[in-house]
Amino acid sequence: MLTEFVGVTSPKMKSLKLLYSLIRKLGAVRINILSEMTGYKHTTCARLLDELAQVGLVQDSGLGESSGGRKPLMYEINPNAHYLIGVEVTNLYTTVLLLNLSLDILGSKKLKMNEQYTGEYTLNYVTECIDLLLAEHHIHRDKLLGIGVGVLDPIDPERGAIHHHSFKAEGWDLNIVEYLTKQNNTLVLLDNGTNLAALAEYRKNHWKDKDSLVFVSSDMGIRCGVIQNGRMVSHKNGMEDAFGHIIVDIHGQRCSCGSYGCLQAYSSLPAIRNEVIRQMKRGKYSSLQEQVADVEEIDFHHILDTLEQEDPLCLEVIKEAAYYFGIGLTNLIFLLHPDVVVCGGTLVPKPLFYEVASDAALKRMAYYPNSHIEITKATTDYNSVAQGAGCMILDYFTEEILP
Repeated sequence: MLTEFVGVTSPKMKSLKLLYSLIRKLGAVRINILSEMTGYKHTTCARLLDELAQVGLVQDSGLGESSGGRKPLMYEINPNAHYLIGVEVTNLYTTVLLLNLSLDILGSKKLKMNEQYTGEYTLNYVTECIDLLLAEHHIHRDKLLGIGVGVLDPIDPERGAIHHHSFKAEGWDLNIVEYLTKQNNTLVLLDNGTNLAALAEYRKNHWKDKDSLVFVSSDMGIRCGVIQNGRMVSHKNGMEDAFGHIIVDIHGQRCSCGSYGCLQAYSSLPAIRNEVIRQMKRGKYSSLQEQVADVEEIDFHHILDTLEQEDPLCLEVIKEAAYYFGIGLTNLIFLLHPDVVVCGGTLVPKPLFYEVASDAALKRMAYYPNSHIEITKATTDYNSVAQGAGCMILDYFTEEILP
């Protein structure tokens, strides 16, 4: 029935869709609450809920508490009525997740990217992973609602392709949506990865009681995704990475964009790598010297692995990078006034980065003691984008998407 929620539908189907969306948002909920929120009569609401239950889309949560009589029903969505595939493609990793309708991760596959993994190779890998994940969990393909794909490079929505890619391998000038659709015979949607990470965090953790959320990410680039009035704000002007180019020091280092003092030039993974190499050339010791013959051979994976080992030089550099990130974060908060800020990306789970950045932001916000803005880590260190990509598929069927 979920597929019947899309497009022009009958008044009855619209009512079923509304009820399903509310139950999805609220979690376990009584019929009287749904009746109050929709304005439907209790009997009408009960009849519609029964229809959703008969096709397996909703079920009794078993959480209702009796006040002496019969225990009231508490409705929740059936997370196993259908399944979703969420994919994140970056120049570091490609991640493929199998999700249920509650966006719980049931299985995952990950590919560490290198110069051999062309666009065609990577998309073939995604399809192979989908086959494996469905087989491992004994899920028939009829249960798959679709495949959502999130990428961090600028995209061309009309072509379903990446505009300018940052991959080590060639062969990325292809229509990702068309390619995966033909291979998998299902709905495929493509969007900006940071927006999708914001969507996942919002839907999973803040949908019930928050209206706005900002997701900030620091890894190869610095980006932010925004939820306003409960909806994802899409970037239609190619400025997905604009947060990385706010100025944090007008007399600062030159950025790849040509300006000076951009946040990107201090707090991105490339900037951290460059600073570590610069310090090593000036004679500072790092365990990285034991891993490469020439410091210029140090790559991003070297930096990330050495951070995990708490190399003193890398920690020193990450601390300064995180401080600048906190300054940029404060500027963003002052502009957008979100209810909650979620910090994600490759660097956030590493030692010191989140702690230093959030502390710097909170200290600068002390001038507004009544702001009550929550700053938190992403709930899944490396899977938010892929989760959001899967969520995009479910939203396509169940939510009213604004133009």
